[in-house]
Amino acid sequence: MATSVSLVKTPRRFLFIASIGNPRPYRHTRHSAGHILLDALIPLLPPRFPLVSTKNHSSAGPIFYRTWYSSSYMNESGPKLARQLKNWISTTQTEVLGKIVQPGHVALSRTVEVAEAEGVECQRRGLDPQLIKHFDPTLVILHDELEAPLGKVRVKRGGPEKASLRGHRGLISVMESLRGKGLYPSPTSSGPNSTQGDLAVLRIGVGIGRPSTRNRGDVADYVLAELNATELAAVRSAAGPVLDILADEIYRDRDEI
Repeated sequence: MATSVSLVKTPRRFLFIASIGNPRPYRHTRHSAGHILLDALIPLLPPRFPLVSTKNHSSAGPIFYRTWYSSSYMNESGPKLARQLKNWISTTQTEVLGKIVQPGHVALSRTVEVAEAEGVECQRRGLDPQLIKHFDPTLVILHDELEAPLGKVRVKRGGPEKASLRGHRGLISVMESLRGKGLYPSPTSSGPNSTQGDLAVLRIGVGIGRPSTRNRGDVADYVLAELNATELAAVRSAAGPVLDILADEIYRDRDEI
């Protein structure tokens, strides 16, 4: 791979991109729109963030983000997600940031010339990896958004103290588990001398429309109905706008809102 490590800049943040929904046989229902969105998003990520470790080319993969599907039912999304996130934070801070990124063992998955021609963010917006002194993680939660127009992307930062969870049982489970693990809100200060910033939470909902009535049973039937072809296309097309949102987040400085 012909590239110059000294020319490669890197993002400022690390993203744990998790989708919540339901397992089979409800994998393609409206309530699992977060999973469908992640399906469409995954192939778009490497071209946008083509940064890998130079230390082990045989297993080269993305180092600034991880994608993860919840295998739990929606209402039980939190415990497993919180465990996975906690393990990822620990491993990424010690093994990735400390041993790969800060020493400068970062390369592009294609040549610098090609990347520059494509204008990827790592050349225009990135930072010298050796200047990164802090580990700043963001949990990105992809989920369905009832009442929002089909395919419409809605973004909210933080937990219920910032913006209502609107009774979404999956989000409620996640936020309760994060609090239980001491992950959010962070119990430590992310001051200038800290090596880890507070965990940021970014909730990205994709609209699934609304049932014709608001009866509880009708709502349950609606969200557990399978997405039709038009709905699938609308949810998948949301991956483009979401990719731009993730790009803004991964290059966001800790002092920016």
